[in-house]
This record gives sequence, structure tokens and C-alpha cells, in this order.
Amino acid sequence: MSGYVARVRHDESPGGDVGLDPLVQSAAQRWAAADPLLPEPVSFAPGSYPLLTVSDEDGRTVAAGTMHYTWYQPGEVGRIWGVPDQHWLTPIVGGPDPGRALDSLLTSWRDQLEDLPTGTGSESAALVSWPARDVCGIIPLQRHGLQPYTVLAARQRRRGVPPSLPPRDVTIRLADRSDLTQVVGLLMEEHRYEQHFGGVFLQPDTAEQTREVAARALNRSRSWIWLAERRGRAVGLLWVSPPERSRWAKPLVNARPIAHIGYGVVSADERGNGIGTALVGQAHQALDSHGVGVSVLNYAAMNPLSGPFWHRMGYRPVWTTWEVRPALALR
Repeated sequence: MSGYVARVRHDESPGGDVGLDPLVQSAAQRWAAADPLLPEPVSFAPGSYPLLTVSDEDGRTVAAGTMHYTWYQPGEVGRIWGVPDQHWLTPIVGGPDPGRALDSLLTSWRDQLEDLPTGTGSESAALVSWPARDVCGIIPLQRHGLQPYTVLAARQRRRGVPPSLPPRDVTIRLADRSDLTQVVGLLMEEHRYEQHFGGVFLQPDTAEQTREVAARALNRSRSWIWLAERRGRAVGLLWVSPPERSRWAKPLVNARPIAHIGYGVVSADERGNGIGTALVGQAHQALDSHGVGVSVLNYAAMNPLSGPFWHRMGYRPVWTTWEVRPALALR
């Protein structure tokens, strides 16, 4: 935009990039005011260059962002949950007009994507994760053609609905290795439903990959997978990763310890009977008794069931991932 200057930096300043400190501090103040669950933003590591920057009329850096490219080859598990070519921008935006600064940063990113030799074809996407309550970014993201794709939601300890009993004839227990076939069946039902929202892409080997991942989890001494059964038939499950397997989420929230809910599934013919609520209640009791400070999960922004359900369970949005496909559809 007029008066703002965007450029690409390929090297770090000697002794660390102290020039970005005011930008990080400005973003930290805005984040803290917007959402107490957000972590403090940190400056960019040396290995994160090249770096897009935007400076104002006085030469002060008001936005910066790293570009990251991920490519999933055929047969990789990651291809289940997104297009093969993913272009990510990780932004830090500050200054007195963060919306304007983000707009300029996204324009600069679009120029960089145009210059790439490969990876921007029909099976590509441009993605940005932005704090859900930092509303100054919404209009710039929309203006550049991005739309909400997934939501990371969080629930803090001992918040949410109280535990409830499952319906009559339904029992809930921890799954074990003997439940592998039923667990995989429910997970594949979830995959097929999630296809409708553009977040899951079933591959010929998805069922086998799902079986391998589930088998590893069920072989642990405590699976952390709760299974709901009606007269011996599996009708729902909730899959939790305890803190020792959720360390990847530490940069996303400032509460500790963190647990992650990877799957919550109720079979289509049993939805609306209270099974999901009972499953979540059982898991929350276990998480609270283990001292877990916050549990996080992801759901598709367009899923008409997930958002309302998880909000009732005490979860609320912390981060929204915005996306446009293909990558060069970014405006």
C-alpha cells in the first residue's frame, strides 16, 4: 500500500536481529489484549530466513513473515489432510495500523509465489494461521482471497459441561489392541465425512495407514482412546494424546500441560443421543485428574456439527487457519 515498503531479506543481522524486537513487542501487546491464551510471539530464528518485511514511512518494520513450503509425496500420511503442495506464511504484525501492515505483507507474499518455478499448480494452497480474536486481520485476509479453513480450539482445566452418563445400553471404556478393527472403522467413517469440507483427501492406502497409526496407539499400556459401545457394537470414540505426545502444541497456547484431542467420532446413526457428550466427559475427568492445564483440538471451519458441539463442551477458538486454493489464487 502507499507509503509502505516491502522487501525480502536473506540473511540475519550479526548477533541476532534486534531490529525486529519493537515489532515483536508490538504484536505481543496486541495478542495479550486480544486473548490471554495466546503465547507470546517470538522473533524469527536464524534458519527461518528468507524473511518478508514491511516498513512504514519512517523505516520502522511493521510486519514480517517467513515462507515455508511443504510437499507430501504419494503414500505419505500427510496427504490425507490437505493438498500435496502447501505454502505457509508465518506472520508477525505490529505498529499502529496492523491491518494495513498485514495487507502489504500478503501482497508481497503473492509476488513471491508468482516467482516460484514449481509447487503452485492445481493441487496447491496458500495458508496462514492467525489468532482468532485478533480481528484486525480478518478483512485483509478476506481481501486477498483467503477463507477460514480450520480452527484450533482450546478448553482450560475444569471448564466446560459437567460429566454426563451415556445413554442406556451404552458403555464407555478405554480401547485396547483387540478393538483395532472397530476403531479403524469409526476413523474411516470420520474421514469420509470430513471429505465434504475439503480437509481430508482419501488415498488408496488411507485405510492401511489409519490401521498402522491406530495399532501403535492401542499397543500402549494406556491407549487414551475411549470407546463407546452399544451392546458390543462400537458407536463412538474419542482419541486423546496426553502431554508427553502433545509437545508440538506448546507454541500455540500459553497454558501447561497440554493435551490434544485428535479424533471425536460418533457413528451417523447414533448422533444426537448424548454419546459424544458422555465420551468427552470421561476424557475431561481423566485430563483434569492428571493436571492437564489445557486441551486443544482442530475442526473444519465449515463443519456444521463440530463447531457447535465443541463449543458446548467448553472449547473456544484460539487460532484460525486461512487458506486459498490453488496458491496463485491469492490476490
